[in-house]
Amino acid sequence: MAVRTYIRVTYVALNQWGKPIATAHTEKDLKDGIDEYYGIGTDNKAKYIEWAPYNCKYPDELEGHHIYEVDDLNGGLEFEHVKVYCVEFYPYTKYEVEN
Repeated sequence: MAVRTYIRVTYVALNQWGKPIATAHTEKDLKDGIDEYYGIGTDNKAKYIEWAPYNCKYPDELEGHHIYEVDDLNGGLEFEHVKVYCVEFYPYTKYEVEN
């Protein structure tokens, strides 16, 4: 018997200029995608700094932001803030799992 699972949300990462750089159905997969985008593990200058959660009095899709230290392409380093949003995904993605 096949069991259907539905993905109802997706995580979206935007760089500090508002350009989408990654999307995934879990926070872990999104973080892995952002790390790959910035060259974590392959670029000696790139470094992950921290996660800063967004705490708001009112509900918001913004979850927070990751901070990275990356090469500024001029011989120095700069901090980049990657905003993470959790949004509803439509139409729902269906996965069928065999038992």
